[in-house]
Amino acid sequence: MGLYLLLAFGVAFFIYLLYSRQVKWLVGVIRNSAIGVVGILVFNFFFAGFGLAVGVNAVTALVVGLLGAPGFLLLYAAQLLIA
Repeated sequence: MGLYLLLAFGVAFFIYLLYSRQVKWLVGVIRNSAIGVVGILVFNFFFAGFGLAVGVNAVTALVVGLLGAPGFLLLYAAQLLIA
């Protein structure tokens, strides 16, 4: 009985470790997306007059969330190339 209980706790702990990494990753992407959206809004506020503005939507938030600062720069570089 004790061996099965120990095995069950081991399996439960393994599953916890497996899912906790995914949850940490997802929370990190959501946090980066929120910070990126705020950064885009601030940057647009100051540079919209120069024609350099990026729209805020799910795709831009996801790009910034997954790539971080390079994604932020990528969005504005793409805007410069398109405009």
